[in-house]
Amino acid sequence: MAVRIGKVAAVKVGPTSTTGTYVVSETGTYSLSGFSRDALESTAFGDDVKEYVFGQADGGEITFAGHYDPTDITGQNLIASYCSNGATLICGQLRFYVDNTSYLTVDTNGTILITKCKAIAFDKAGIGTIDFTAKLSGAAMLLV
Repeated sequence: MAVRIGKVAAVKVGPTSTTGTYVVSETGTYSLSGFSRDALESTAFGDDVKEYVFGQADGGEITFAGHYDPTDITGQNLIASYCSNGATLICGQLRFYVDNTSYLTVDTNGTILITKCKAIAFDKAGIGTIDFTAKLSGAAMLLV
C-alpha cells in the first residue's frame, strides 16, 4: 500500500508556472475540500420517489496555514499580493506537494483565486499563525 507522510508535504508558489516555485515558509497544514457536483431535483407530478440529474460541478476550496513569517517575500507575501490585487493563479503556479516530487495544482483550464489572506493570529503562549483560503474556478485539481 502506497501512503504519503505529511512531513514531506509542502506548499510552493511561483510568479509564473514555468519560472520555478518558492516554498511558502512555515506552512504546516493544507486541506482540499474536494470536487463536487450539484444534484438537481427533476421530480415531476406522479413520481413516488424523488429523481435527480447532475448539475454544475465545483472544483472546491483550499485552505492552508502555518507560522506567520513577515519576511517570507516569495511565499506568504507573494500569495497575499495575489489576494490583495485580485489576481488569479494558473496551473503550476500554486502547488501542494504530496511527496518530494508529486504535487496537486489546478488543471490547465482553471484558475485559483486567493479569497482570504493575511489572517494572522497570536497567542501569548504560542507562535503567530497565518492562514489562507483559495477557491478553484473552472477546473478541479490535477496530480502532477
